Amino acid sequence: MKTKFFIMMLLVISTAFLSCTDDLVELNINPNEPEIAPTANIFTSATKEFIDFSRDGFNEGRLTLPWMQYWSQTAYADEDRFLYRETTAESIYTNTYLTMRDFKAILDLNTNEETKETAALYGDNDNQIAASRIMLSYMFYELTNFFGNVPYYSYGSDNETFQAGQLEAGNFTPVFAAQQDIYTDILKELRESADMINEDEIVFTNGDNIFNGDALKWKKFANSLILRVATTIKGVDTEAYETAFDTAITSGVMTSNDDNASQEYDTIDVSASPLWTAYLTREDFAVAAPFVELLKGERGNFNPDPRLFQMAVPIAASINEVKAGYVADLDTLDYGDYLGVPYAFRNTNFLNRNTYSYPSSNVIKPDYREVFMEYAEVEFLISERNGFAQANYENGVTASMEKWGVPEEDISTFVANLPLANQANVLNQKYIALYMQAHQAYTEYRRTGFPNTLVQIDETVALPQQQIDGLAPDNRVETYVFEAGPVDPSVSDIPFRLRYPQILQNLNGANRDAAAANLSNGDLIISKLFWDVN
Repeated sequence: MKTKFFIMMLLVISTAFLSCTDDLVELNINPNEPEIAPTANIFTSATKEFIDFSRDGFNEGRLTLPWMQYWSQTAYADEDRFLYRETTAESIYTNTYLTMRDFKAILDLNTNEETKETAALYGDNDNQIAASRIMLSYMFYELTNFFGNVPYYSYGSDNETFQAGQLEAGNFTPVFAAQQDIYTDILKELRESADMINEDEIVFTNGDNIFNGDALKWKKFANSLILRVATTIKGVDTEAYETAFDTAITSGVMTSNDDNASQEYDTIDVSASPLWTAYLTREDFAVAAPFVELLKGERGNFNPDPRLFQMAVPIAASINEVKAGYVADLDTLDYGDYLGVPYAFRNTNFLNRNTYSYPSSNVIKPDYREVFMEYAEVEFLISERNGFAQANYENGVTASMEKWGVPEEDISTFVANLPLANQANVLNQKYIALYMQAHQAYTEYRRTGFPNTLVQIDETVALPQQQIDGLAPDNRVETYVFEAGPVDPSVSDIPFRLRYPQILQNLNGANRDAAAANLSNGDLIISKLFWDVN
């Protein structure tokens, strides 16, 4: 990633140099290629590249999926115990800015008087601008929630600390904008984006692998993201939360699973979903025991949840069967056929592979649609806004179950027997609905302390008898203790943030140091972000 960053900088510098030499410019013109890249092509590439790195086997598979105990690793448990890799932080940080440049290019092409007419061949100018602003808001919301203060780019603000888009102007050491300012601007960007969308015009004529150019769905996505972002700062700015939230509701949010925002992938390996790619030659992940136990009704206070049959496979199913498209026989399956892999268990690699459940073929498939946001979350957010209202709570559970393909009769039975809505029940169900959206679940846990069903540090965990029997005598144990690390400094909970990538000490050291100084405990995983008042 360091090499990639330097290459990007060298390309910018070399382009500036070449522009001063007419002869060299002429030599670099390819008459067979368009002078202006189609904005639809840029958008297609940018959304895919973002999800490719954000949700891959390292940046989600070995980070937030295990931290939120949806998955656990089958060969070793270092990241599960919070010993995440430096390359993960570097990838999340660096690739966000590389992708930012693509969306900024779309904004520039649609606003420059010399190029906007050509850009309009690929969709309405305002709608292209709005969709790019929405994606930038999504990316920076995710980035700042990992690190805190970061260099930030805004389309519609003249805040002098928003310097991430100034690379072309020669600013290679942007200041780190305050996270509070970033949040304020993201809410403004999303509000303005939703308001500028022309619902009767196409967004992109092609290449929109999220909504296929549907402007109304982009507007609903922007407003729904406002609910998410505003709720994140609920504990520190109630007025801003309520104002932004209520305005978004009035403007129009997601109202069914047809409005879900997700990235489309292909059925061939070279353009497949990132977690399918992670399983091509390895089988490093299985569904974590705490999550399986929650869905089996053995952890928490919910009845057995039929989503288990859609999210995971029985222990008898191999990963090769999953990759071949395993379909469970719902008439013969039983909750007892499912076991999760012990979370952060150091001897996991000694367990028999047929003693834990892999993710289902609904997830591990090349054309799995990676979700940005879905209707179920909207209902849970509205439930919280309304004092954890019962109706929205039930709507959220129903929407999640429908999205996962649970039979209608099973949905009715489960929802009819839900415990009454309160903070714990609503947020624990929201956690289940956020399965495979682990970055957001990580933010929710830090904001609220829920779900309250996770295995805690220093907790003693008992292994199921089947897994005990499957261990060789020399490795056989009946219990183990979930121990973090060793991380420095030691932690008593999930890390509150990621440390800034080490490359910044050389590339932008002074501004990185200033940002670290604003954190409560410096650039450490125990420094809380400004909205984390839980």
